Amino acid sequence: MISVRSSVRLRAVLALGTVLGLGSVGTLAAWSTSTTTTSGDFVTGNVDITVNGTEGSPAPTAISLTPNTFVPGQSRATIVTVRNAGTIAVDYTTTAAAVTGTLGANLAVTVRPGATVAADGTCPGTTVVTGTARRTASGASDPLCVQLTLSSTAPTTAQGQTGTATLTFTATGVASA
Repeated sequence: MISVRSSVRLRAVLALGTVLGLGSVGTLAAWSTSTTTTSGDFVTGNVDITVNGTEGSPAPTAISLTPNTFVPGQSRATIVTVRNAGTIAVDYTTTAAAVTGTLGANLAVTVRPGATVAADGTCPGTTVVTGTARRTASGASDPLCVQLTLSSTAPTTAQGQTGTATLTFTATGVASA
C-alpha cells in the first residue's frame, strides 16, 4: 500500500511537472517570430487587335477593293493588316462568314498571308489562313491578302448586284514562357 508520505511526494512531483510543463510552453512562445512580405505591384496583360489601324468592334472596319466591279471568274484583292495592339502575344484566327446580299452564293472569300496583290488581282501563294491560328507578338503586325472571286458560273441575274463579305478576327492571349 502506498503511504501518505509517498502520496504527498507523488503529488509534489506531479505538481512540479505541471508547472514546468506550462512554463516551457510559455518559454517556447517567447522564442517565436514571424514576418510578412508582399509581392509588389503586378499588372495583367491585355489582348487588343486592330485591322488597318482601326478597332472593328462594335462597328466593323470597312475595306475597299479597286476596281469594285467584277465579271464572272474574276478576282479582286486587297491587303489588310492585323496588328497586335495589346501588351501580350496573341494567337488570332480569321473566319470568313458567308457573303451576304444577292451575290452571296456566287462570291468566294480567300485569305492568304502576305502583303502582295498579284497583277491579276489575286493573292499569290497557296496557304490559306482562314481558321488557322497565327501567333503575333505584342506590337507586331501581320499583313494578309484578302481575295474575293466571282464564280465563273455566276448567272446573268448576278449582273449589277451587290454583296458584303465579313471577316472576323478573334484573338486569344498567349502566356509568356
